[in-house]
Amino acid sequence: MYSSWKNPIIFLSLFPFLSTIFPLALAFHPCTDKFHELAKARSLSHCQKLSTLGAELGWSDPSSSGNRHLLRILVGAVLAEDMGWLAWGVNPGPQPEMVGTRAAIGIKDPSSKTSLVCKTYNVTYETRIGCRLQPSVLEEVQCTSFEYNDLTGYHMVSASLNLSSADYNISRLNMVWQIGYKVEGDEPKQHVATLRNVDSVEMLNLVSGKSSDIAHIKIRLRKVHGILNILGWGTLLPVGVIIARFFKKFPIDSNNAWYGIHVGCQSLGFAIGLVGWAIGMWLGHASTRYVFLTHRIFAIFIFSFVTLQTMAIWFRPKPEDDFRKVWNIYHHFLGYALLAVIFANIFEGIRILKAEDIWRRAVIGILVALATITLVLEAYTWKKFFDSQKNNEMKKSEPPLPNSSKKPEEEHHQPEFQPTLVTTRPTQRPIADLQRDHQGHVPLYMD
Repeated sequence: MYSSWKNPIIFLSLFPFLSTIFPLALAFHPCTDKFHELAKARSLSHCQKLSTLGAELGWSDPSSSGNRHLLRILVGAVLAEDMGWLAWGVNPGPQPEMVGTRAAIGIKDPSSKTSLVCKTYNVTYETRIGCRLQPSVLEEVQCTSFEYNDLTGYHMVSASLNLSSADYNISRLNMVWQIGYKVEGDEPKQHVATLRNVDSVEMLNLVSGKSSDIAHIKIRLRKVHGILNILGWGTLLPVGVIIARFFKKFPIDSNNAWYGIHVGCQSLGFAIGLVGWAIGMWLGHASTRYVFLTHRIFAIFIFSFVTLQTMAIWFRPKPEDDFRKVWNIYHHFLGYALLAVIFANIFEGIRILKAEDIWRRAVIGILVALATITLVLEAYTWKKFFDSQKNNEMKKSEPPLPNSSKKPEEEHHQPEFQPTLVTTRPTQRPIADLQRDHQGHVPLYMD
């Protein structure tokens, strides 16, 4: 098998997916028109749609006062339940993450006297491991209001920032935002740990309005990862199995052409799936704060044994080897088992991604198509097999034709005529002649 990267057809087939892996390092995502109007009314010169949770952010141009940067922000998002909280904060650390964030959090609790409150919090490592998050007075962040806007349907947090230039770089400001739906007094409880929630971090340039696009890159990579694995391991590998199962003899006697098609499908499927698997491994490595253990174990199992199956192209035993039958059983059983694990892991990935329902429908459509093709070919194969058996039995039960037992040379070649030698007694001479000998004497005969 040649390397997939040396084959231009394979490379071109992968190009539409791979081209989405390398977007621009910095990107700008404009906010919606309604939120832009709100930001403009509050004299906020910048506006951006954040990558997850449907949140949007507006901010003013930063101004300097000594070694401090001053600005105002407005962040809005939909809180779908009667109780919940919306948070936005900055992190002075080396990367945008929850631990170390100074946050302004708006809390919605209909059971309290003031249903909408806004306070500041210092999110520490103890918060991440489950300790209570209590309000704190912060120098960097001051929450000014938390309100609901009928025009957008957003709950919005307004805050003012007073950032030290020694701790915060306004051209690379680490920001975090979050939504949760459990509240106890003025304490926001832990949010759910879906990918949409854990991806809610970015690095923002407050001057140019561009972000590092960390979350957007991960979102694109996850989509590419899913598409490549569905195409390579979820489509081409099963097609290769179908070809090996049905096209050796029935329903079409392909004169060993099936093997080349089988190897081609498996090799192309393996190459595409390998790229998707590598992207998945990178995503897992980049997500140090959370691990989807089941998905990862299945992925490693699939990669290991699909690689082993593909190596059979070079290392399978010869047909005359004694253990070839045993190897065939192992090869077939492992191939069918891998298909089951592959589709189980694809559905597990869709569950983790919380993707649109079109992903699930697409995979189910592929499964239904493959199952239908398999059933039709299986039925036709058995029909042709039974018809062949029936014809053989009919030939055996037919009575033999006349002289059918004679050899062909006996039917068409008559033996040459052989004259029969017949012996007869000599004719007796007359008695008178017998009674005379050559001397004229007449011998005496007694009756």
